[in-house]
Amino acid sequence: MRSPKRQMLIGGTMAVLSWLVIFAMVLEILPPIIEVYMASYIVSLVGFAIGMFGAGTAIHENIKKHRREHGDDDEYY
Repeated sequence: MRSPKRQMLIGGTMAVLSWLVIFAMVLEILPPIIEVYMASYIVSLVGFAIGMFGAGTAIHENIKKHRREHGDDDEYY
């Protein structure tokens, strides 16, 4: 799971699926059990964290790539 794109995809999927589970419980498609709410919230939070970590990694890699290509060591950063 070293690819930032994969991390963002997994994190986003986890967040969306947990929101869908909570939405289904609000609409009473699924039984509203407090443990399921808590588990969905935790999955949403972990998914958000994984996605943000992937986005930060992608930004960091792009900055390093730009510095290597243009020779900007510490000129602007």
